[in-house]
Amino acid sequence: MKQNSSSLKLTTLIFIFPLLVILLYGILSHMFFFYTQQKENRSEVKKYEQTLMDIEKNRLKEKVENFAQFIRYYDSRSSDKIKKDAKSIVSLAVNIANNIYHNNKDRLSTDELKQLLITTLSHIKFEGDLGYMFVLDLDGNTYVHIDKKLVNHNIINIQDINGKYIIKEFNKVLKEKGEGFVDYYWYIVKEGHKQMHYKISYVKMLDCYNWYIGAGEYLKYMKRYVRDDILSFLQDNHSFQDGFFYITNLKSNIVYMPKDINISDSYLVYNKQGFSITDKYISFSHYIPEYKWYITAIKDLSSIKQDIIIKQKLSEAKRKENVKTNYYLLLFTWFISLLLSIYLSNIINKRLKKYENQLQSSNQQLIFQSRQALLGELLPMIAHQWRQPINKIASIVARLRFMPQNEPIDKKLLDSYYEDIENKIEFMSETIDDFREFYQPKRLTTSQNLKELIIKSVDFVDGYIRKKDIKVDMKLENISYTLHANEFLQIMINLIKNSIDALPVKGKIHIELMKKQKHIYICVADNGKGIQENYIKQIFDPYFSTKDDSMGLGLYMSKIIVEQHMLGEIHIKRLEQGTMFYILLPL
Repeated sequence: MKQNSSSLKLTTLIFIFPLLVILLYGILSHMFFFYTQQKENRSEVKKYEQTLMDIEKNRLKEKVENFAQFIRYYDSRSSDKIKKDAKSIVSLAVNIANNIYHNNKDRLSTDELKQLLITTLSHIKFEGDLGYMFVLDLDGNTYVHIDKKLVNHNIINIQDINGKYIIKEFNKVLKEKGEGFVDYYWYIVKEGHKQMHYKISYVKMLDCYNWYIGAGEYLKYMKRYVRDDILSFLQDNHSFQDGFFYITNLKSNIVYMPKDINISDSYLVYNKQGFSITDKYISFSHYIPEYKWYITAIKDLSSIKQDIIIKQKLSEAKRKENVKTNYYLLLFTWFISLLLSIYLSNIINKRLKKYENQLQSSNQQLIFQSRQALLGELLPMIAHQWRQPINKIASIVARLRFMPQNEPIDKKLLDSYYEDIENKIEFMSETIDDFREFYQPKRLTTSQNLKELIIKSVDFVDGYIRKKDIKVDMKLENISYTLHANEFLQIMINLIKNSIDALPVKGKIHIELMKKQKHIYICVADNGKGIQENYIKQIFDPYFSTKDDSMGLGLYMSKIIVEQHMLGEIHIKRLEQGTMFYILLPL
């Protein structure tokens, strides 16, 4: 019955285990697939986001650098504009002066004509006061100049901050070409004589008096107009898709900000060279040292974030579809595995049943053989146990036969003889019943008192015990356990018989029965010669025995019965003197 239960459990395990393994593997692989899909998803979105940000960075940088290049280009034209303006006004003044001279040289005196020229030329001005016009002769005498302190003075030896003789440079150009440009540093009159500034002048000879007219503009003033032009251009071209340009100075003061932008939006946090990125904006700033400006392009990231959200949704939808496909694949695989498990378990179950029947038949045969062998060993003990009561009965019969016929019969003595005969016959009958029960085991397990069974097993081999004058020490607890009584008797008789065979005359056997933790502990120990170390591993093998007259099935069948029928354990242990067998039965 227990073997059938074990086979059922094994078949069930064979059926369920592959399914559980595949299911567990599928769940783990599904979780791993789910995790990797999420990870790939995040990585893909992150790469997409990084790509968009890199594109925007390149665009912003390109916009700012193009604008900075435009500023530098426009700034580089300041000198050309100065030259153009200076040459234009000088050419106009020279034409006017020459016409006055030629029209009046015969009509006016030299002093009158000079005064007329000075008065006329003094009223010619630059537009916006970017520069001024002056009139000198080749000797360095000044006739017209914005700085009144220099008028009617000779300034042939004046120098700029770099030591350049300005008037001599004018003369050199005039003598070589008659006209030309000269750059130098000079004071701005209305700002006083505090600092010299870069200036470009154009000079050209008149037709009279070795006079020449010159006009120049300061680059500083020209840059101011260029700056206004740049800001005017920026005002018309400051915006681009989701972004705009603005300008700040070194002190983070706003030079230009589009009118439709709220300054309180804290855009100035981006006022530094290079890229700046926050949750809302990305910007790129470039420093223009010529104007001490930071040119910044800033873009709102809302559209990029919207693209990223769309990408996330698409990736998530793709991931869910992949996970769903993987899930269906897992179910399909599990279903196929279920069919295969049913098919294989049926095949294995049939083979197990066939093998189990063969094994059961083989085990029953071995148990029968071992019991027959044990019974053969016990038959002399039956004869020995019967010998004493038979002799006693024979003695009583002899007494009765030779009792005097003519004397009165003592009824009490006769009753005692009859009672003694009945007791001996009953003892012999019980002995036969015990051996017959041992020989013909019951199929059903019942609750048995293990203490009583152990005492009965000792009684079975009592003849051998008394023959060797062996002392049996028993320490037994009252424990009930469900099992086959005769199988347990067979085990105990085998163990006790082994101890008797290993013991000399007047040896000792210790038998113990107790509850120990989660087991019932049964021990049979002796102080005999013991067993060799190299035999320990073979002691429970079938047909192995250290005795010449033994089949070697006793301990093997004891192990089979304990482990397969009782689901317990049996062990052997070498002692300092003797051997100990102990059994552990589960509670």
